[in-house]
Amino acid sequence: MYKKQLNDMFDTQVILNALESSIIPSLVALVATKIIEGNIKNSFDKKLEKTKMEQSIEISKFQTELNSLKSKENFKFTKLHEQRFEVLKTTYTLLNKTRNDLALFVSEIKVIPNNMTRIQREDKLSENFRTSHEEFIRYVDDNLIFFSDNLESIIAVFIEECFQIFINYDTNNVMVLAGLDDNEFKRKAFSAYKNIEEKIQPIMITIKKEIREVLGTNL
Repeated sequence: MYKKQLNDMFDTQVILNALESSIIPSLVALVATKIIEGNIKNSFDKKLEKTKMEQSIEISKFQTELNSLKSKENFKFTKLHEQRFEVLKTTYTLLNKTRNDLALFVSEIKVIPNNMTRIQREDKLSENFRTSHEEFIRYVDDNLIFFSDNLESIIAVFIEECFQIFINYDTNNVMVLAGLDDNEFKRKAFSAYKNIEEKIQPIMITIKKEIREVLGTNL
């Protein structure tokens, strides 16, 4: 009986030893695995956070650079629009002066100052138009980059029509001074002022509309 108990105790100890030898390494391995997994996760999380932070910094830098470029482009656009506005404004002022000086020159009714003869007055009015016309042409040539193709074409027609009306009227003056009488030149001279209303005014209205369209003021 006693011997049997010893044998049972021995068997139990053997079983316990066997369990210890099998469970403890497994537990150790499990714990080690969990520790390693934890370390790996922690390391991955840290690297992920670092990467996110670096990406956030890069995105922030990119956004700052992009905003800077936009600001520069907006500034350039604003300055260009301001320059274009001034050019078109001056263009219309010179265009209007050219038209008015031409109208004064070809008008059938003229006010002649006391210190001038009729011929002197005609010469002065002729000179005024030629000066305005040439100034207008020079200004347009110097600022063509600010005009659309359509506006440039319309202005070219205005310049040509003004010059043709001037030539028709001025040629008749020369013929009269030379003592020559030509009905065709007289007819053209007498219709000069009428041509301003029929040819020049419609062109000016078209130019005005075109300028308003370009500047965005065509309300």
